[in-house]
Amino acid sequence: MNDEIVPSEPNQPAPTIFREFLYADLERARSLFAQRLGGVPEEDKTTDSSMRHFAVGAKRVLGMGRESGRETYEQRSLLDALFPALEELLEAEEWLTDISDIVHDEEDEDPSTLLEVIEAGSIIRVTAYGSLFDAEYFARILGGASVAADGIAGVMKPPAEGAPQPRQKPKGQRGKPPIGDGVSRPAQLEDLVEDFPAELMGGGAVTADQFRSMIRVARGMFPSGLHLTLETDGGVGWTATARLQKGRQYLEADPDVLFSRYGTAAQEWTIVGSIGYFTESPEAPSLTEASFLGPNNQISRAAFVAGLNSMLGFVAGIGMADAPPYPGFSIIPLAVYRSIPKAAHAVAE
Repeated sequence: MNDEIVPSEPNQPAPTIFREFLYADLERARSLFAQRLGGVPEEDKTTDSSMRHFAVGAKRVLGMGRESGRETYEQRSLLDALFPALEELLEAEEWLTDISDIVHDEEDEDPSTLLEVIEAGSIIRVTAYGSLFDAEYFARILGGASVAADGIAGVMKPPAEGAPQPRQKPKGQRGKPPIGDGVSRPAQLEDLVEDFPAELMGGGAVTADQFRSMIRVARGMFPSGLHLTLETDGGVGWTATARLQKGRQYLEADPDVLFSRYGTAAQEWTIVGSIGYFTESPEAPSLTEASFLGPNNQISRAAFVAGLNSMLGFVAGIGMADAPPYPGFSIIPLAVYRSIPKAAHAVAE
């Protein structure tokens, strides 16, 4: 008796998006996954061949199998599958809102349009051009440039007659004593800049003092760490910021390596995360007129904190602190990635 040949079902279609992750907070992602599914399974089995379920394991490799079109076994590595799975799940159940169209709407100049859709704590996805910035990396680059310019000046200088004069310590070097490993640390980032002949830096376009001033501005506005600032094209002019914590997956490279890979120019990134808060219109607080007294002329700690926080809000709202200026919002990132473009097909002859 001839066995009937049953054609196998076609393979699952390839993913429409390949993600290159810059940043991924696996612990928060696992927490959300566990709240929805009761845990992060090592393997997931389903008898419905039309559904896709993601199975994740910390050290598993990508594996897919089909059994007569009835059962599907999928094993995905944690790093490669957790975020796409979570992103799909949150979007399917309407926990995640893509706000890209709203923030890029050139005809909309009303901030309330976005506030009517999401609120603080909402999980969002936004795709926009963004710039990476790290104050310490910026200081090291300018410091290195100053050292190189000073060295070039020394190489080009004709030899002086007589005994060589001892080299004076540049005024920018006010280093601390050696710490721990015996390596001197600068008291401040701007102390990395050494004096150099201004004509060797763009024909005198900038001086060593200007280098130090720029680093002070960067140090004051951007605390230590990697920052991502998004640019939007809409009529409102929304600003979105995300601070990428060290030690998370995909963010293990030093800033030097990251900037050598991605450069300093803005490029398109996608952020999936939750809204931290929306900035308010900055109004200069009058602390001299504020009352911090409660009943019985006792200091009200709540009123005092509120008064000081109003000053923080004002400084942040005008762009002078580690916060998005008004109108803007902060994002607590779950993942930051860019889509991998598909290679263009060769033009037929």
